[in-house]
Amino acid sequence: MHDHDRDALAMFIDYQRAQNLAATTITNRRSILTTFARWAGTLVDCDPFTLRRYIGRDAPITAGTRRTERGALTAFYTFLHDEGLRADNPALKLPVIRVPKGKPRPFTAEQIDALLTTGAYTRTRAMILLGYYQGFRASSIAPVHGDDIDRLTGRIRSVVKGRKEVWFPLHPVIAELADTMPDHDYWFPARGGREGHILAASVTNIITRAKKRAGIAERKLTPHSLRHAFATDLVEEGVDIRVVQELLAHEHLSTTQIYTQVSERRKDEGIRTLAGREVLATSGRGSVKIAA
Repeated sequence: MHDHDRDALAMFIDYQRAQNLAATTITNRRSILTTFARWAGTLVDCDPFTLRRYIGRDAPITAGTRRTERGALTAFYTFLHDEGLRADNPALKLPVIRVPKGKPRPFTAEQIDALLTTGAYTRTRAMILLGYYQGFRASSIAPVHGDDIDRLTGRIRSVVKGRKEVWFPLHPVIAELADTMPDHDYWFPARGGREGHILAASVTNIITRAKKRAGIAERKLTPHSLRHAFATDLVEEGVDIRVVQELLAHEHLSTTQIYTQVSERRKDEGIRTLAGREVLATSGRGSVKIAA
């Protein structure tokens, strides 16, 4: 990457931090822009045609990934234009990427049991339990601290998307787990002499390895599928979807609906709630008298 590209990227990162964007968002955008610069050979001076060619490149990537890349590129070039570092904004000419409506991809109960019982270490099991019983993302699992547990009120604190601090009900399984974890330290401390907690990417990698050990071959199942299982099973047990929305800390109900899979049993029960009616065996037309 050229020096002026590095400088522009550094300024963009500073700008995003000043916006108080989530660290994961900033890291993901930096990764996308760095990969793009390596592919294109330039960053600041890129033209719209190169941007389109990159977004539409022939590669085994999903529409959702293309949309994420488009978002990072658009944010970067909008920043350059607004700051006067470019006279134009080449990202304005990128087409909108249509993404099929997402479908839930939850782990089954049997798969979660397999994750927990096929050689997972203590901290791996703790991550899996937090993902399923609290519905936490990897980014919420990584920084869990003993001081996040309020035993008096039965709550657990987490920082969700948008850097909002939220207190969630503490599931009894996690309350029991807390008895075996540090009271006043990170549950998953960083290694290699680093301070603080492990990275969210490390949580993802650890649970992914547990999935492989468990012999779960479905590619669409990821560590995030624990969160989908959390939401799906709550709905299956009859929990109101608005409650599920709050437990997932979703701003929009439409997002929660993507996470929840409705079972055939629930569909059967739902359709049978409609009361039956007595239906005549014949039309009854023959008995109708026509007035003279």
